[in-house]
Amino acid sequence: MNGDLISLRPLSADDAPALWDAIGPVSETWRWVGHGSPMPESAKDLEALFQKNIERETAEFLAIVDNSTGLVIGATAFLDIRPDDQHCEIGSTFIVPNFRGGNRNVEAKYLMLAEAFEKRDCVRVTIKANMLNSRSRTAIEKIGAKFEGLLRNHRKERDGSWRTTAYYSVIVEEWPETKVHLLNLLKRNSPPE
Repeated sequence: MNGDLISLRPLSADDAPALWDAIGPVSETWRWVGHGSPMPESAKDLEALFQKNIERETAEFLAIVDNSTGLVIGATAFLDIRPDDQHCEIGSTFIVPNFRGGNRNVEAKYLMLAEAFEKRDCVRVTIKANMLNSRSRTAIEKIGAKFEGLLRNHRKERDGSWRTTAYYSVIVEEWPETKVHLLNLLKRNSPPE
């Protein structure tokens, strides 16, 4: 999937060292990345996490590539892919700090939502975040996803606390309006090819 600012391609475990170097070992990013695995403490840990994610049967993990530099600047995923239910989730997104802003995440979500609704025949795309992850929730709200509510004590976090999950979605009936909203954010009149 190719846009003006970024492109999305399958994530590789080989992408881990560059992302680790770009983010650094002490980062708020790692707090939110890789539920169900220990917090990565090295590039090798991140590589193992990527490999584990790549092997998941109901997910497709993608590298976010900055078109101007050719650098892998983050990752995202289609999760909980259920073709029979015409559903998927978009999540596990992170972008290295030096490349945040500038609509890269907006374009990634545009490309993924267009793929979901226009090529995969989805009727619902779920997007969710830890209630406490204000950066993620702000990004989700910016793209026009609708807040559905909180799922309390949804899952146990690495530190033993219980996560309350904020649920958002875009449904097929909303896609035309959401698409226009995203294109306006990206300030262009036609979708990328």
